[in-house]
Amino acid sequence: MSQYLPIQSHSEGEHDMASNRKSRKRVRPAAGGVQQRLLGTVHQIWLAGLGAASRASRGTPRLLDELVVEGARVQAQRRDAADKVMKGLMKAVNTRVGQVRGQASDTLTGLEKMFQTRVQRALAQLGVPSADEVEALSKRIDMLNGNIVRLAAARKVRARSGKASVAAAAH
Repeated sequence: MSQYLPIQSHSEGEHDMASNRKSRKRVRPAAGGVQQRLLGTVHQIWLAGLGAASRASRGTPRLLDELVVEGARVQAQRRDAADKVMKGLMKAVNTRVGQVRGQASDTLTGLEKMFQTRVQRALAQLGVPSADEVEALSKRIDMLNGNIVRLAAARKVRARSGKASVAAAAH
């Protein structure tokens, strides 16, 4: 595609000095930003479409129909290509979102561990026993209670045997 397209500002039947000149005004995409180049390209496509429609209306109606069919075909191809690109972009975005979620989860897990460590350290400084220490003390209390029960039973047995021996000695 040429970088420049001629601009024809007169209507189909109008002939003036400007149309007889060999040099015509040209549209040049603005040097600079991508947006300006894109606008220039869109403008060139628009002008090409107007030129094709003008030629088709001067020519045969069949040519106009052929151009419409060709335009619909090209549009469908471009739409399919755009859909493929969009699907690829969505897949990439979803992949990246998954990665970011994983990183966020890892970060939150790390923060949670750090928080737990600091709380445990503060509780230890205050003299609050840890869960392991409380469990060990609970087991020790259970053991001591078992010993007390056994000693109390042994004492009862001795007391009965002592009363029996005193009663036997008295008879």
